[in-house]
Amino acid sequence: MIYVLDPGAEQNIAGALDFCAEQAGMAVAMRFLDEFERVAQLFVDHPGFGTPTTSGRRVFPLHVFPYSVVY
Repeated sequence: MIYVLDPGAEQNIAGALDFCAEQAGMAVAMRFLDEFERVAQLFVDHPGFGTPTTSGRRVFPLHVFPYSVVY
């Protein structure tokens, strides 16, 4: 199974990548992308991961970066 991103989520990720690249360099931006993809694959393999919210979604923080994935 694969995951599909909402266009708004794609924009958010692109913005975070740009920010990381500008502030800390391309290597850090690539680490951010690797971490996001690792977490996204985790959700594909284990859809129940993350903390449930009252809106019926789940949230899961990235380990190194100050971002969370909402799905």
